Amino acid sequence: MPELHERVYAWLCKKSKGSATGKLRCSGILDKLRTDVLNDPVALRKALIQLRGEQLIDYAAGQHGEPISGFLTVVRPDQEVPSHVEAWRAVLADSTLPERDKLALQAVGSAMEGFSSKNMAMLLDGLIRLRENQAQHFGEQVFSVSAMYLMGSSKLLSSLDWKALYSFGIEIARFLPRPVYVVVGGNVEAPTAVVLVENPVSFEAAVDSVAARDCLFVCTFGFGLSASTNDYGNQLAGAVEAGQARVLSRSAGGEVPTLRDILRHQRIQFWGDLDVAGMQIFCRLASKVPDMTLSALYEPMIEAIRHDASRHPYVSAVCKDGQGRMIVQTARSDVQELLCLCEHFAVDQEFVSADDIVRLAGKPLSCYG
Repeated sequence: MPELHERVYAWLCKKSKGSATGKLRCSGILDKLRTDVLNDPVALRKALIQLRGEQLIDYAAGQHGEPISGFLTVVRPDQEVPSHVEAWRAVLADSTLPERDKLALQAVGSAMEGFSSKNMAMLLDGLIRLRENQAQHFGEQVFSVSAMYLMGSSKLLSSLDWKALYSFGIEIARFLPRPVYVVVGGNVEAPTAVVLVENPVSFEAAVDSVAARDCLFVCTFGFGLSASTNDYGNQLAGAVEAGQARVLSRSAGGEVPTLRDILRHQRIQFWGDLDVAGMQIFCRLASKVPDMTLSALYEPMIEAIRHDASRHPYVSAVCKDGQGRMIVQTARSDVQELLCLCEHFAVDQEFVSADDIVRLAGKPLSCYG
């Protein structure tokens, strides 16, 4: 087994991988090392002191050697940079973009293998134009948008680092990843309420319940969609933003309404996961349908999120790594209330029972805490 200071250094390198400068917040770092490496604070302090002495890390130290500065800098091992990454960096350096934009687009370089410097310059120009014009294309197919702006390629936009695109200011999730199908189930002729549902499993449970006699439930589906990346909810929001989608009926009988007709209903609600991404999806929907409310089906989830046994953190094991760092800007008090509840923990909508669906479907959420 490697020496303790080597294990600590490997841990620090891994945690600082996402930082271009190698900086890590010092707050709670000893506690995290005790959890992940070794539950021995004295030995860990000695390991940090040794690494600092070897100039592998840098920080302001306290009386016992523990970091007391706001940040700790990890001096990572030198790695050979591929030629196409160097070429992309050179193209960025020669551009007139501000430094924050150049830094944001650094990660795009990993996809530039085989591109000439001239190709890269053309791609950069396309990304700049797309950022300027993106709002007029929200709700359109990502393949069409990509071909229109990025060198005639329908696949190029989707192959670029999405975090880099977001940092640069391109809202990649606002473009539809594939042709959109909306499936409806329940009362298609004269529903008392319309409920937009984020995930297909919960949609099926709702359509199979007695609540389907009164309510019309709406969801999206398609090949290649992944619940782990909020594809269903984002596609639903994209369809509403575009105001069009192919509508198919899950229920027998009745004329299938158009999406525009569905969105004109006087009582329209949203039911999704109680997490940050779910709230972001709702805000996108409500921006196009201002009268939309949150569904009372959130009530069991609000109760569940108060208990350790029925809530989960934002980690990769539950396919929500990174959600805890998402920021949702909204003036809506109902969303703000739920964002406070799900700041650190989440509850998936599949938690809601069949009995709760029957009891609460079609009613607006009125209790937030």
